[in-house]
Amino acid sequence: MVNNTKTSKICIVPSFLGDCQEIKELAEVSGGVNFEVQQAYESHSTATSLGLDSDSGWGQRYKLGPCFNSPSVEEDNKPVAARLSKYYPSEKSKILVQNHSSLVSWHSWCKNSSPIVGWHIPDESYCKWVKKLEKRLGQKWRDLRIYETIMLSTRLISFDGPLMSALMCFWDKSCNAFLLPEGMMGITMEDVVAITSCSPVGIELSTLGTDLPDAKNTYQGIGVSSYGNFVTRSMALRDKEQEEMAFYLYWICKFLVCNRSVMVLKGFQCVAETIFHAKSPLALAPFLLGLAYNCLGNILRSDFSEHVSGPLWLVVLWAQAYFKPIAARSIAAQLPSPRQQHFNSIYSYGDYIIFSQVQGEKTFEECFIYLTDSRRKRQGEEWNPFLNREFGADWFRTFTLHQKHTRDEKNAWKAVLVAQDLPAYFSPPSFFLEPYSPNQFARQLGHLQSVPVPFYQTINQPWHSRNTVAPNVLKHAEKDYFTRKSAMSHVHQIHWFPSSDHAFNSWWLWCWENVASYLSDARKHFVLKFGNGPKKTRKKRRARTQKLQRGILQLPLFQSTS
Repeated sequence: MVNNTKTSKICIVPSFLGDCQEIKELAEVSGGVNFEVQQAYESHSTATSLGLDSDSGWGQRYKLGPCFNSPSVEEDNKPVAARLSKYYPSEKSKILVQNHSSLVSWHSWCKNSSPIVGWHIPDESYCKWVKKLEKRLGQKWRDLRIYETIMLSTRLISFDGPLMSALMCFWDKSCNAFLLPEGMMGITMEDVVAITSCSPVGIELSTLGTDLPDAKNTYQGIGVSSYGNFVTRSMALRDKEQEEMAFYLYWICKFLVCNRSVMVLKGFQCVAETIFHAKSPLALAPFLLGLAYNCLGNILRSDFSEHVSGPLWLVVLWAQAYFKPIAARSIAAQLPSPRQQHFNSIYSYGDYIIFSQVQGEKTFEECFIYLTDSRRKRQGEEWNPFLNREFGADWFRTFTLHQKHTRDEKNAWKAVLVAQDLPAYFSPPSFFLEPYSPNQFARQLGHLQSVPVPFYQTINQPWHSRNTVAPNVLKHAEKDYFTRKSAMSHVHQIHWFPSSDHAFNSWWLWCWENVASYLSDARKHFVLKFGNGPKKTRKKRRARTQKLQRGILQLPLFQSTS
């Protein structure tokens, strides 16, 4: 969606160049790289588009780049497709379905209703705290674009064991995507915005852990404390400002970071103070997406250990929206339209997914078969279940591709479309960088999918590694992103027509054959060694979950004050 007209020079940290040059050479060798992509390399930009004349009357369609036009050009008898296997899927970091024999802990993880220690379960005292503060701070939360996300934190989100355990078999922690028969699919920045109604642009939260903000009032605080004690003591604070900052600190640790220590950590105090002092929207979506990516990667790296931090709940809601036919609690089709129901009780698509679930039963094997069915084809809006913008904040419902954009909307779309390294941290000063490559998910963003060029500017080298980085590197990644984002002159209007070109279809057929050869053995391994995964929830556990859900979901049905 970008038309780069200027060349922008940025500073690259030499020690992190790694295989960047190799990818650039690969692009040049292919000969089929479109002109916009070559221009992207020259300007160090990673979001470009190529307007095409559509024969079907849909008007212009755009490729989201950088991308290859032809992956079949050979050099030294080695096709480009084979050379890309280093990245899709990674030769050094095979996906689980290709590396299932060494798996040990998968069976306990996928049968657990709370798969990680930090899985967010709101209690009554927290919901009452939110309701108390909402009366005083509701409008501020709306101005900061975190109101709907805070409301979502009061909901009970059930873990979808069968679907998630099957999906994890196809998560590529190198490129942060699920590798499926239809191609790469993943959580986009737009998906995070839709599910939570948080903003993709504004005051950056990602690198706040590197410095304490220069603020007059700081959180004096309660110190490190368990969640339950922290809520009780914070609600009793007489100083309203201290109580507000305490709430943000608790909310960050338990709902956003979901830290495995199950404690409120003062390392996130700088983020809480920034939220307290903020006067304009917060860029919460990049913060959440980086944490979600890192969480999924760490689940695989730790052999499905429950001692992993991160907002896994976000991935569950995403999966249930994109894979409705197989979701454990499938979306109810008979729900009334938003205009016919009390809109104030459904704040975002995340809320909608939770409220519209109906009880269903199926096995891991059924989910595995569904996900690997090459006959399954996605059409139109199946590529983006949030396209109609029926739920969410007012600003989000006008955040579309088909209208003239305000400056704020243009910046928001740039955040969705520009590749970047997303900072993620769970215990400052431990920082990681997670690559976000939207050119891999072009169809989910309404574009024509072609063979994506790997995000060669990522600081993670080799590509599949995730090493702790220093604060100055974190700031460099952020500066690099802003430089490339500013090089985008405008965002094109497009007609929603997600599809793929011949180059991608040929390339992905080759890629999927490499994965499909493992499917039969992997399926037998999982089912025979571990049973059928999370087959059916026990009646006692299911009854307890339903009781808890009824009690918590109905507690904070706040009325809008706007």
